[in-house]
Amino acid sequence: MSSTGPNYARKFLFRASGRETEKKVNNMMSGSRRSHICTASLVGHDGPVHSIRFTADGKYCLTAGQDRSVRLWNPTKIDPAFHSNSSSSSINLPHVLPIQTYKDGHTHPVHAVSIDDKSTTIVSASDRALIVTDAVTSRVKYRLHGHTGRINTVCVSDNAECFLSGSYDSTVKIWDGRSRSREPIQTLNDASDSITSVLTLQHRGGAEILTTSVDGFIRTYDLRMGRISKDNAGSPIIGCDITSISDDDGKYCIATSCLNGDIYLFEKNTGSLLKKYTGGHKAGNYGLDCCIMSNDLHVVSGSEDGCVVFYDLVSGKVAQKVDAKGGGGENEHPTCSIACCPKKGIWESMVLSASYDGQVLVWCDSTDHAQWSQVNNLDASATFY
Repeated sequence: MSSTGPNYARKFLFRASGRETEKKVNNMMSGSRRSHICTASLVGHDGPVHSIRFTADGKYCLTAGQDRSVRLWNPTKIDPAFHSNSSSSSINLPHVLPIQTYKDGHTHPVHAVSIDDKSTTIVSASDRALIVTDAVTSRVKYRLHGHTGRINTVCVSDNAECFLSGSYDSTVKIWDGRSRSREPIQTLNDASDSITSVLTLQHRGGAEILTTSVDGFIRTYDLRMGRISKDNAGSPIIGCDITSISDDDGKYCIATSCLNGDIYLFEKNTGSLLKKYTGGHKAGNYGLDCCIMSNDLHVVSGSEDGCVVFYDLVSGKVAQKVDAKGGGGENEHPTCSIACCPKKGIWESMVLSASYDGQVLVWCDSTDHAQWSQVNNLDASATFY
């Protein structure tokens, strides 16, 4: 991929955030220095949590765990059953509101989960099987087989028209969400190594599928044009996120987390390298999520040392590194899954982190932390972590 200077990155940032003046960019950069506070925890899984995802409206989230369950939560509300133990010397974070647990159909640990834009259909991965569940009734609608290796990543298109699964077997399979057929309608087998991310991009200009792989390539499938393009990140890709930089015209920014410990920010259509983020997180042995905050202030990454790292989007420098291990010191349990609230406005700073030690935490900046405390009738000045 080609590299571009910081001026291009600033112009890109103007488009991404809708800001048109240098003054506003400077304000945004100073705003990125607001520290995140650990606000609450999600308590319920027994063992490691492998994946965490927000719903499209940013109001709810899903977690997938080693305990063969998927759980639905409201991260903005406190669990009425939670009682603070002020006399305890241990960390006593408020617990968020659990809504539903989905266990049917999962015969193995759940390593990936996704939900459609209307929050009606949940898709999860249980070893080599793709489980499709009605989010309202908890009824398993389909159990789809076809992969020869464990499914690493899943995705649902708008209106649950298609389900996509990416596997250790190097393939991406596309399933018809409106048919009773149990066979995939298409298999994408262009990768030469394990698939680590699969995303759908639906906009006014058409529909695209974006995949990343341990072979180091980002592949974009233009369904309308019947065309595939690929870009080489130069290192095995272990995580990916994408954000729109202009409404409905197919212009996107891609962040890829690589095994060499670097996160690269690319402009999708040109393949231009905008920024590299490195030095804050530890990588090399696990898949690590990265995400771009909806307010375009930070690129957030998990880390093998159990931390969550916030990089300033414009400067590329570490803005904050927080401990997500459940207490200080070295910990062998990495923080691998990260999710950023997809909506701007209230809760736009909210970040969720999930670790192999079972810790699932809610992080907010001071503004959203105060709002969370007010909504839940807690003392905003109290910090638990």
